[in-house]
Amino acid sequence: MTMLRAAPNWIWTYIALLTSLSAPAVYSQTPQQPHFEVASIRPGGDILSTEPQSSPGRFVWTTQLAYLIGYAYGLDFSRVSGKGLEVIYTINAVFEPNTTDDELRLMLQSLLAERFNMRFHRQVKEVDGFAVTIGKGGIKMKDSPTGGEADHDGSSSGASSAPINESYIYAMMTSPGVTSIKAREASLTQLTRTLERIVGRPFWDQTGLQGKYNFAFSFSQDLDADPQAGVPALPIAIRESLGLTLHKQAGPLETLVIDHIDQPSKN
Repeated sequence: MTMLRAAPNWIWTYIALLTSLSAPAVYSQTPQQPHFEVASIRPGGDILSTEPQSSPGRFVWTTQLAYLIGYAYGLDFSRVSGKGLEVIYTINAVFEPNTTDDELRLMLQSLLAERFNMRFHRQVKEVDGFAVTIGKGGIKMKDSPTGGEADHDGSSSGASSAPINESYIYAMMTSPGVTSIKAREASLTQLTRTLERIVGRPFWDQTGLQGKYNFAFSFSQDLDADPQAGVPALPIAIRESLGLTLHKQAGPLETLVIDHIDQPSKN
């Protein structure tokens, strides 16, 4: 009778290795970056805007590249640097009506990468600024789930001639040294970006609030203005009108440096 000897362990290891090499490889695929269904880009435009006009399924914006890039990456335009960013373009794009704001920004990133051949790198540095938190008494802003114009006290007045999904926030100098801010369906991110442009320092939203709000308030651009003055300084105005508190602190400031960008490819 012939005796069979057990194969050494190294033989079984070799057989297992051959089997794994001959088996088909399986790779996990990451979701593709979203794209616009149709996107038209043309140089110039009649009215330059610092905020896009967006409605369900449609995005229209005539603006400088710095604003477009900043919006796409969730940064204020002042945090975007590079050559040629002052050039104005009109973007007209179509997408699914149920697209979220985050998905819309990803679509713009795809547009910048593929149509403008944009390449960039990020820089982060520590700077002095303000943290925005909820005051002890809670927020005083009115939640705006269905729209409505913001009255001067920040409350909703109900029906509006503007589209329900339209949101905006704008600031204007109403008198020397006094700024007024008015918003409709605006987020805390939009508010902090607006304050950054006016004050020239970064603001970090630490409220955790995700809603959209109607509000309006005025403040003195002098951060140390007398509290008894007719128009309060920003820390007092934002506390009394919105129920938010400002705290001076140091924090990270992220910037985007554009290394390369071309004229957009044809539509």
